[in-house]
Amino acid sequence: MSTDIPDAIVVTGIGAVLPTGRGPEALWTAWREARPALSPYRDPYVRSRRITRFGHVPDELQKQGRDSVPHKLRKFGTPFTFNAVLAVQDAQRQAGKSWEAIPEERRGLYVAQDDSTDLSAAAFTKALDKARTDTSAQVGADLQRVVAEAFGNAATFNPFTVIRALNNNTLALVSIAERFRGDCAAFVQDAGAALSALQRALFSLRNGHCDTAVVVGAGSYNEALKLAGLYRAGQLSAGGHGRDSLRSFAPDRDGTVVGEGAVALVLERAEDAVARGARPLVEVLGTRLRPALDGGVGPADLAESARTLLAAHGMTPDMLGAVLADGKGTVHHDTAEIELLRTLLKDSRVPVSSVRPIVGTLGAAGPLAELALAPDLFAADELPPIAHLSTSPDEGTDFVTGSARKRRMDSVLSLHSTFNGFAGALLAKRPHTI
Repeated sequence: MSTDIPDAIVVTGIGAVLPTGRGPEALWTAWREARPALSPYRDPYVRSRRITRFGHVPDELQKQGRDSVPHKLRKFGTPFTFNAVLAVQDAQRQAGKSWEAIPEERRGLYVAQDDSTDLSAAAFTKALDKARTDTSAQVGADLQRVVAEAFGNAATFNPFTVIRALNNNTLALVSIAERFRGDCAAFVQDAGAALSALQRALFSLRNGHCDTAVVVGAGSYNEALKLAGLYRAGQLSAGGHGRDSLRSFAPDRDGTVVGEGAVALVLERAEDAVARGARPLVEVLGTRLRPALDGGVGPADLAESARTLLAAHGMTPDMLGAVLADGKGTVHHDTAEIELLRTLLKDSRVPVSSVRPIVGTLGAAGPLAELALAPDLFAADELPPIAHLSTSPDEGTDFVTGSARKRRMDSVLSLHSTFNGFAGALLAKRPHTI
């Protein structure tokens, strides 16, 4: 058995730790059943009457993430980097036992992380609680240490703990826990980071910088200052519809619901995967990322950017099997995306759906979560509808509403927008083997 495209890059392992549970199948099932995983907002250190819904990773799964990290490393991580380690372990396991024979220096690691550090309201609360309850004679003299620990930057006292303060904490923890010593790169800030990490992994594999590439996206919007900023900017839903509050493209949409999670993918050259007996799950063709509306670029320009990505792989929009829309649920983002889709698809009747109402806006894990769904889309030849959307918001675009669409799908284009003025696209297809 050999692939029909010599330089094809395929995914052979997928791991996911998301509000819907562990693994891509949990996400796929929730999407098919129109079962949102948006729960009441909760946090042991933060109380809010305005932030009502959040895409929390289940508590038991959070514990599994922490348990997946060697005990001596746990004090250097954060909950979402623990989830990243668990997702990487699951992805490696699915990629097959022979993956372990790849030399550590030939394993590439490409990380996308939300713009998060250990500097947070929770970190200060924990540090101050410790100082308040500490009865030792040194507590006053150690005030500097308390502040340093709250910042997660106690390098003066223990140089190794500086990794807690890094925006690249996921890169540090995964590389140490899972023995990556090869080519690496780290990108920061929501969905754009994931698209960049994927593009770098494709480049490194095609140019022989590594023999396998693990791409992992992880993060959490559950930080008080970040949530407050999004709320003040009018990006968040008031939560009046309970778990159905993220109403992508619906007339009564009033904002997004943010969440947390981690997704990891094992990528390799298709001929290498076949040679070691691994099963290609999906072929990754490429990504595009560019300034969006907030950067002065309109929907027509973004549609042309997606068209350019398709053309680079010999495709036109009408050849697509499906489009996965971002569907953030804000009036601003969805209005612009409807125009983008109308311009891109132009009555092609390519079906459009979105998983966003199920899992929320995930940041750096978002694009990878949609890529993780591609094998199920191809296997089922079924595109689930946009939850809670009863009528199409645009007559010229085939939004999937009501029930799933049965259709042969050999390719999928996913679209993404960020809160910081960028938009991107990811193109993948069914892995063809002969």
